[in-house]
Amino acid sequence: MKVHATREGPALRIALRGCGAIDSVNASAVKAESLRLIGEATDVIVDLSGVEFIDSAGVGVLVGLFKSLRMRGGRARFCGLTPGVRAVIEIIRLDRIFEIDDDAASAASA
Repeated sequence: MKVHATREGPALRIALRGCGAIDSVNASAVKAESLRLIGEATDVIVDLSGVEFIDSAGVGVLVGLFKSLRMRGGRARFCGLTPGVRAVIEIIRLDRIFEIDDDAASAASA
């Protein structure tokens, strides 16, 4: 899994691409690289369009990014949820906590 950072207006966009999953195999590396790229940014879009599957470790990564930004007074928005990822997020009701947009453009304009 590769993590790429780009500017999307005033927000930093983190795009997760590569192997299609955030799971127990790569979760710690994905989280560490994402946090490194986020740095001091406070407005972050997490683009999950390249992720087809997440397990509990993957959910932990998303929650960790969300909490890290919130603790600094920042904001995380998630976009591009594939059906498999969306199902997991909805089952555990994180869709009630996370700000979720269809795509990065919608998230950037929010």
